[in-house]
Amino acid sequence: MIERLTVLFAVLFLVSFGLAAEQAPQPPWIDAMKKAHDGFKGTAGYVAQFGDSITYSMAFWKPMSWSDPDPFIKEDGLPKRPDKKWREVIKGAGDDGKGPKAGNYSGWRIGNLLDAVPKVLAEKKPEAAVIMIGTNDIAGGKVPESYAANLDKLVTICLEAKCIPILNTIPPKRGQMEGVEAANKIIKEIADQRKLPLVDYYSEILARAPDGKWDGTLISKDGVHPTGDTSQDYSEENLKKSGYALRNWLNFSMYRQVYFKVLAPMQGR
Repeated sequence: MIERLTVLFAVLFLVSFGLAAEQAPQPPWIDAMKKAHDGFKGTAGYVAQFGDSITYSMAFWKPMSWSDPDPFIKEDGLPKRPDKKWREVIKGAGDDGKGPKAGNYSGWRIGNLLDAVPKVLAEKKPEAAVIMIGTNDIAGGKVPESYAANLDKLVTICLEAKCIPILNTIPPKRGQMEGVEAANKIIKEIADQRKLPLVDYYSEILARAPDGKWDGTLISKDGVHPTGDTSQDYSEENLKKSGYALRNWLNFSMYRQVYFKVLAPMQGR
């Protein structure tokens, strides 16, 4: 009798656990981005890159135009890729995605993006945009008073074009961590308030840095820019050594979620 009760309780536990897993709430950005993206008539698969030198670098996102991330994707309930290879799906990852006309350049601040992005949205008609800006804005040691309002305005401009903004926190910066953390607090708050996909690049760097030392490992000797080159190695080992490989992987992983949870269901892909 005791054995039967034990088995019964075990079965009930597994069933209840399965139901709980099935009913686990989805991130709020999924429904919000479906609504925002509804009626999109732009360039399917085009992912714009909005930011400063950390985005302008050929080490960021360009590997998506030739690399094959499939071997590094762990089972998570989503397909590893669409019917095509990712490099055939993702547009704008090549040379055409770099430079002021594409929305990224060295030394840029939020004001530069507000000037450039409307033109990019009108000409490229991107379906999504990876946004990281703030490293140069905090060069004075603190976040400018206009930063939050301008970043929110940038998000609004993207959403009005039915382009899905994927916000990125800025990486650690030697000697200016107070400003970095203040900027990232704003970025996270806007992502939460506007229900946007967020890549917490800053936290991932701190979590993966060897012995907690990000300066000289995931961030280069200049104390500002990520390390690495156009690496296609997204192994856990390399993600602790290459700051650019880590950023590429994190943004690809988020885009993959956006693709299968928002874009594919809406457009019958």
